[in-house]
Amino acid sequence: MLQQDAEEAIQPTRAGKPRRNSSTDEESDLEVFKEISPEAITIAIFCALSYEVVAVKYSLDEELRCRSMAARPQRYIYSFGRIESHNLCAATVSQQFPNIRFAMMVGIGAGIPNPPSRDIRLGDIAVSIPQDNHPGVIQYDFGKYEVDGFVLKGSLNKPPSILISADGSLEEDEMMDRSPLRKVLRSITKKSGFKRPDTADNLFKEDFHHIRNGRDCTECLASGTAKFVLRPTRCRKDPVVHRGLILSGSGVVKNPQDRYRLCRNYSNAICFETGAAGIMDEIPCLVVRGICDYADTHTQDGWHYFAAATAASYCKAVLRKFDSKPPEGISHVRDSTNKGTTVGVRRIQAEFHRHLLGIEVD
Repeated sequence: MLQQDAEEAIQPTRAGKPRRNSSTDEESDLEVFKEISPEAITIAIFCALSYEVVAVKYSLDEELRCRSMAARPQRYIYSFGRIESHNLCAATVSQQFPNIRFAMMVGIGAGIPNPPSRDIRLGDIAVSIPQDNHPGVIQYDFGKYEVDGFVLKGSLNKPPSILISADGSLEEDEMMDRSPLRKVLRSITKKSGFKRPDTADNLFKEDFHHIRNGRDCTECLASGTAKFVLRPTRCRKDPVVHRGLILSGSGVVKNPQDRYRLCRNYSNAICFETGAAGIMDEIPCLVVRGICDYADTHTQDGWHYFAAATAASYCKAVLRKFDSKPPEGISHVRDSTNKGTTVGVRRIQAEFHRHLLGIEVD
């Protein structure tokens, strides 16, 4: 699920592969997707990286195509699909898709470990569920410096109540050991590149930085277990869902000292991410992040695809908890975005044009 600058897009086939300049006979075996109207799209899913998009597409029950969205030249290209009764897209939503009700941001993020009270591991899932007095996501770098230090300015909107309620039902399933996450994740990780890495999940102490001589952590591991934060072995390898505060900012946190400094006033912070804060006040949104590193100097690139897969599996599981009929009190984005003006639309477009990368789509 992704938007992309059309001028930079590879011309795709219906199967999502580069188009061949070939005869009709050569193209006759291409998959033809079911076509829907722009008005049939009710949920937007935003991703920032190509493999995040692929993970979400692997979770779909069905891929779809959408009829022409506007008479004017198309600037972005979108992917479409279905999960249960929900028709999904990623988009500058309110102009092209008038019946969008809310969005989900699905992808990877950096975990904020705090063992033993909060045992976040690589591949776990962070979800922006409001707790105490926070709305689920806080923009940690939006504010001003005063005598007593940095003071945050303003607050973001909470996720849609229907998604919060659906998450609560999913949490009940987890407590009863019947969560659908395992089955959904298994279907995604069968695909090339998305299986759980064989590399160990090690959390290093805050004062032990990455040894720069190598791109991976081979030399760091050779320093011995004295440099590790000791954590109990989990009985299962299934990802755990953590609900709480996600800290959003414009930059990537890659230093344990910065990690501590930025989250010290938020005891329930579970994850860092980029991109969500610029969107949440324009469209009701739930943020879902698969944990791919610990916001420190140690390289964990091997976990990125699996983390994207765990986030996508949660997305599908939570959408299965309710049907596509609009809940009471949920308005369309076109009705709530700056009272029908295009200002909010342009802001969404600017944010995602900055944050999103391209991928071949239908």
